[in-house]
Amino acid sequence: MALLISNLDLSTITAGEVVVIPLKGEITWSTVSSVGNMLDGALEDESVKAIVLDIDSPGGGVIPSKELMYKVRGSEKPVVARIGESGASGAYYVASAADTIVADEDSITGSIGVTMILFQYYELFDKLGIGVKVITSGERKDIGSPYRNMTEEEEERLQEIIDKIYSHFISDVAENRGMPLSELRELANGDIYLGSEAFENGLVDELGNLNDAIDIAAELGGIEGEPRVRYMQRKPTFYDMFAEGTTNIGYGIGKALLELSEKEGKEIDL
Repeated sequence: MALLISNLDLSTITAGEVVVIPLKGEITWSTVSSVGNMLDGALEDESVKAIVLDIDSPGGGVIPSKELMYKVRGSEKPVVARIGESGASGAYYVASAADTIVADEDSITGSIGVTMILFQYYELFDKLGIGVKVITSGERKDIGSPYRNMTEEEEERLQEIIDKIYSHFISDVAENRGMPLSELRELANGDIYLGSEAFENGLVDELGNLNDAIDIAAELGGIEGEPRVRYMQRKPTFYDMFAEGTTNIGYGIGKALLELSEKEGKEIDL
């Protein structure tokens, strides 16, 4: 029977074990810290032979997602990514670095792309007779400001940024999956896929449940017989509850741009 252990308590794990690490909810810097620490602990413990990353996440910020992807990519032990309800966009980015991806036939995955949403309410302010004066050190310092319409040049600049991030995203995924970039580009149009469709398209390796992922991890880790399994548990943090003023639902650049704009009415869904 699998036992439940706390966030970082790996001291009691015996030889030949598979550790299941949860990656749940939006990927933030808090996720990087907690999941990263659990990965480090599992990698340092000689009794752990393989890792299952149990994913149920719609994605998150660009850099947090990339940091976790690098963690998984650099693992010296086998990592199996299991996609539960969802493993889309930034979460799929992380999963793509695993040795094997397992998904249920009805899991939601894919959504490979980048979206920026900028709120603009200058017309409402005009109707209400509210004026806003913004003084900047450069003509683009308030790019995307909700207090004025965006110029064509500014929109082109933001599109250029989105396109570059998208290019980095799909290049990494193609490398991780050993897939030709041209082939992945056809799939990476922002569309979501059921697990069965992702399997047919080569975005996941196996269809199955968590137990199947554990069995595959045990085999990759050279564990003979029934593996001993330990489930890690991520504890919610203060950051999770209060630090995010926006909701990122994909591979996103929301937090960085939000801070650059001094949180002036922008919200970015990713």
